Amino acid sequence: MPDHTIFNERPESQDRAIQQLQNMGYSYVPRAESERKRGRLSNVLFPDVMREFLASQSYRYSGRMVPFSERSINTAINDLDVMLEKGPTYASKTIYDSLIFGKSCEEKLFDGGLQSFDLNYIDWEHPEKNIWQVTDEFSVQRQNGKFARPDIVLLVNGIPLVVIECKKSGVDVEEGVKQNIRNWQPDYIPQLFKFVQLVVAMNPNEVKYATDHTPQEYFCHWHESGKDNKKWQEDCAKRYAPNMPIIEQDKYIVSMLSKERLLDLIRFYILYDSNIKKIARYQQYFGVENTMRRIKGEDGKGCRGGVIWHTQGSGKSLTMVMLVKRITADDTIKGSRFVLVCDRLNLIKQLKDNFIHTGMEPSNANTGTALINLLKTNGVRIITTTINKFMSAAKSRTKIADENIFLLIDESHRSQGGELHNMMNEVLPNAVKIGFTGTPLLKKDKKNTYKKFGPLIGEAYKFEDGIRDKVIVPLVYEGRIVPQKEPKDKIDDYLKYILEPLNEEQREDMRRKWSRFRPIAQTSARISMLAFDINEHYLSYCRPHGYKAMVAASSRAEAIDLAHAINALGGAKAAALICSENERDGENKPLSNSEKDKIRNFFKAEVEPKFGQDYDKYEEYIKDNINGGEDVDIVVVCTMLLTGFDAPPLAVLYVDKQLKEHTLLQAIARVNRIYPGKNFGLIVDYWGLFANLNTAMDMYGDDESGLSGYDAADLADSIFTANEEKEKLAESNKKLLQFFEGSNFDKSNSNAWQAFFEDDDEEIATEKRKTFYGLLAEFSKHMELAISSFSLYKLVGLDHMQKYKQDLLFFQKLRMTLMKIYAEKVDFSRYEDGIRNLLNSFVTAEPVEMVVEPIAINDKAGMDKQLEEIDGKKAKAAYIKTRLVSELEARRYEDPLLYKRFSERIKETLEKYRQARDDISYLAQIKKLAEDFREGFVGNTYPSCIDDDSDAKAFYGVISDALLHGANPKGEKIEERIGQLAANINTAIKELAHVDWRGNTVIHKRMNQAVEDLLWDYADEQGIEIHVQELDLLLENVMRTAMVRY
Repeated sequence: MPDHTIFNERPESQDRAIQQLQNMGYSYVPRAESERKRGRLSNVLFPDVMREFLASQSYRYSGRMVPFSERSINTAINDLDVMLEKGPTYASKTIYDSLIFGKSCEEKLFDGGLQSFDLNYIDWEHPEKNIWQVTDEFSVQRQNGKFARPDIVLLVNGIPLVVIECKKSGVDVEEGVKQNIRNWQPDYIPQLFKFVQLVVAMNPNEVKYATDHTPQEYFCHWHESGKDNKKWQEDCAKRYAPNMPIIEQDKYIVSMLSKERLLDLIRFYILYDSNIKKIARYQQYFGVENTMRRIKGEDGKGCRGGVIWHTQGSGKSLTMVMLVKRITADDTIKGSRFVLVCDRLNLIKQLKDNFIHTGMEPSNANTGTALINLLKTNGVRIITTTINKFMSAAKSRTKIADENIFLLIDESHRSQGGELHNMMNEVLPNAVKIGFTGTPLLKKDKKNTYKKFGPLIGEAYKFEDGIRDKVIVPLVYEGRIVPQKEPKDKIDDYLKYILEPLNEEQREDMRRKWSRFRPIAQTSARISMLAFDINEHYLSYCRPHGYKAMVAASSRAEAIDLAHAINALGGAKAAALICSENERDGENKPLSNSEKDKIRNFFKAEVEPKFGQDYDKYEEYIKDNINGGEDVDIVVVCTMLLTGFDAPPLAVLYVDKQLKEHTLLQAIARVNRIYPGKNFGLIVDYWGLFANLNTAMDMYGDDESGLSGYDAADLADSIFTANEEKEKLAESNKKLLQFFEGSNFDKSNSNAWQAFFEDDDEEIATEKRKTFYGLLAEFSKHMELAISSFSLYKLVGLDHMQKYKQDLLFFQKLRMTLMKIYAEKVDFSRYEDGIRNLLNSFVTAEPVEMVVEPIAINDKAGMDKQLEEIDGKKAKAAYIKTRLVSELEARRYEDPLLYKRFSERIKETLEKYRQARDDISYLAQIKKLAEDFREGFVGNTYPSCIDDDSDAKAFYGVISDALLHGANPKGEKIEERIGQLAANINTAIKELAHVDWRGNTVIHKRMNQAVEDLLWDYADEQGIEIHVQELDLLLENVMRTAMVRY
C-alpha cells in the first residue's frame, strides 16, 4: 500500500522546495544549527555569517587594499538591526536602503588620517560572492513568550530576505498568505519581516508572492513572459527539481529564487509608494527588462525606443518609476536624464506625484522657456512637462543632441501624432522615446505609432491578462432607460420600470418614496429621475459593500445640478468636481452666461468657504474621500478624474455623456481596480453608448459604437454584457445543484442535507464542505450582479430570479448550519456584508444571520441555546464534539494526560456510533463527555506524591505512557516512581525557567540536559531501555509543556 504521508505538507511541498534550493546553490542549515547561530530565538540574523561576508571586503587607499576594521564590521551588524519603535515601515525602509547602498564606515587609516568607505551587506553585481543559505522551521519568539515558525527562510549573507509558507496540495494557498500576514503583525514576529523583501505562499500547484505588509488581495502569481524566458524556466526546473514530473512550485522557485533574479527583484523592483512597500508584478518586471534590452540594442529590433502596452490598473505608472530606477543604476548608461511627457496638466501632476511618492523629485517645466532651461541644466535629472511646451522650445531653435535623454511619454497614442511630435523630435533628436499606453491602439494608428516610437516592447499586457491574474476586475455593462428628453407625463412610466424587479413589500416602500419625489421631478424631469435612479442603486448595491461611485456628466452645469439632486434625496452624499469657469472641462461648445453663473456660484458657495482659492486642495479632498473617507459617496464629474485617477473603492461608473475610443476606455477603467469583495466594475449607461448590445463583440463591430475603431482581440474579455452574465449565473446555479445530484437522500429533510456532508474519513468530509462553500460563493457572486443590474434581472426573468433567490437563501442557511456544527472559520469576509444585504433586501423579509460567534465548551447555557437551533441528534452531537476537540487541542501541552484520555474517549464513542449508528446514544455519550470535561472529571488517577502539584501532573502526562510500557519495570509501585520522576523534572525546569528563558537557547540546552539525565537515571534504576528516538520525542514534549506551564 502506498504511503499516504507523501501528500502531507512537509514532503509534498516543503522538503521538495528545500532540496531544489540546495540544487540551485543554497546551503542547507539544519534547525538546531540555525538556532545556535542566532543565539536567542528572538534574534533572526546569523551574526557569524554576516561577519564572515563583511570581513571579506576591503577598501582601496593609497594604492593598497585594506580590510575593514573590527569596529566597522560590528557597527555595520548592529546598525542593520533597526528597532521597531518608529513603526515597521520606518524600520523596513531604513534596512532596505542599507541593503541597497551599504553602510558608510569611518576608518582610521595607516597614515593616521580618517576617511569613510562603503561597507556592503550584499554584492549586487556578483551573486556568486554572497553566502546563500536556506533553513526551515524558523522559530521566532514573540513578545508574549510564544513562538511563530515560518516553514522556510532564505538568508543572504546571514540576513533573512525571503519567507516561504508551504501547504500541501489539498490546502488553499490563501491559507499560507494569511499565515504570513498574521506573522508580520505587531504581536507576532515583525522583527523578522522588517528584513524580509519577498514573502511567498505555496502549495505544489499554486504559488503567490508579495513583499511584507502587502494586503491579501494584492498577493499575485508569477508568469514568465516571452518564448526565451519560458524555455529558460522549463530547462532550469528540469535541471534543479528533485524529481519528475515538474510541478508549478518548481517553476516558481526557478523564476523568483534563482540567485541573479532574486537580487535583481530586490534591488530594482521594490519601491515605497507613499510609504507603502511594493514589489513588481511580473509584467512590470519584464516590461522594464525588455526595455533595457531594447535600449542597449540587444533585442535585434534595430532601434532604442518602442511602446509599452500595459492595461489600465495594472501599475503602468509604477512601471515608469521602476524603469527610471533601472536605467539610473546601470553603469553602462552614463549621465541618463528623463523627460516625462503628458498631454494634460492634471496628468502631469499625477505623474509627478507618483515619482515624489517613491522618493524621486522631478522638476516641472510649466512653460516652454522653463523646459529649455531645465534641459540645459545638467544637474536636473527628471523633468515633467506637457507635449505642447516643445512648441516654443522648437521655435527658439533649441536642440539638445544628448543620446542618453529618455523621453517617457504617457498615453503616447494621444500625443504622438502631427506637428507636436515633430517639434519634440526637433528639440531632442537623439533622445530615446518610450511610449506608454494603458489602452489598445486604434487599428488606424498602430502602424504610425510603431513607426514613430519603435515596435511594441515585449508582450502586451491586455485586459484579459489583468483579469486572469486578478490584477484588475472585469467590467460589466448595464444599459438603463432614462431618455435624453423625457416628457413630464412619462415620469410615472419610469416608476413602473424601477418597480419591476421588486417584491410587493419593496414596491410599497418605493411608491412612498416616489410620492415625495414626484413633485421635484415635475420641474426637472430627467435630472431628477437620473438622480433618483443613481441614489437608489447606490444605496442598495454600493453602500452595503463600502463601495464608492462616479458619475460622468455631459457638462459642468449638469454635474452641479445632478450632485444637488442626489443630495436632495437624503441618501447618498454626492459632490461635484469640475474645473472653474476659466478652464476647459471637455465641453464641445462655449459656456453660456447662465452656465458661467452656475459654475461661479458653485465655487463661491461650496468650494471657497472651505478651501478658498486653492482648488487643488478641494480636488485632493474629493480624491481622499473616494479612496476611503466618509464625506463623499458619489463624485460627479465632467472630465476630471476620468483619466489617471486610481481609487480601488470605486465600483460603479454612471455614464450620462458621449464617450468614445480612448476616452471611453480610460473612463470605464476607473472602476476596474481590485478591492476587497469587489468581483466586477459596473458601467451603468444612461446615455446609450451602445444601442444594440447583445454581446461584448457587438461593441467592436457596430459602427456607431465608441469602440468600433479597435481590434476585437485587443479588448477580449474586457467588458461583459447581460447576455453573457445570464449564462454565468445559470451555470453557477447548475454546478451548485449538480454537486448534490446522484445522492439518494430525502431533500425535504434538513437532517438529510446535513448528513450528506458526513463521512467516517474526516478529510473527505472537510473537502466536501469546502467544495460546497466554493460553489455557493460563486453562485452568490453572480446573484449579487443580477440583483444590481436591471437589464440582467429582466433578461433572466422574474420566475427564474425567484427560483435563484430561494436557492440562495436555502444554501446560505445550510452553510451557516454546517459552520455551526463543525465550528468552522471559513473566510467569507470579502463578501459577507454584501450577501447579508442581498438576502435581507431582496430575498427574505426575515433577518439572515451571517456570523456564528464561537461558543466555549464550558459555556453550557450558550451551548444549549445553539443546540436548539440545530436539527437532528447526530448534528447536535457533531456540534458538541467539534468544540470539545478544539478545546482539547488548545490544552494539549498544558495537560497532556487530559488531552490523551478525552481524545481516547471521543475515539471510542465515534467507533461505537459507527458500529451501531444509534443517534440517540451517540448524542447522550457526547453530552456526557462534555459534562465530564466541564466538571474536570478525567477518569485519571495520579500518583499520591504529585496529587497536589498540577505542574508535575502535566509532566507525568508527558512521560507516563512511554515509561509504563517499558520492559521489565522493577517494583510494584511503578506509577509512584514515575510520579517522583515527574516531580524531579518539574523541579529541574522550575529552577532554570528564569525571566525571558523561552528565547534563550542556552537555557533550552540546560533544561534538555537536566531532563535527559533524569530519564537516563530512571532507566538505569528500572533496568529498562529507552531508544534514542523515543528519548528525543520525550524531551521535545517535555519542553512544549514547559513552554505552556512556565
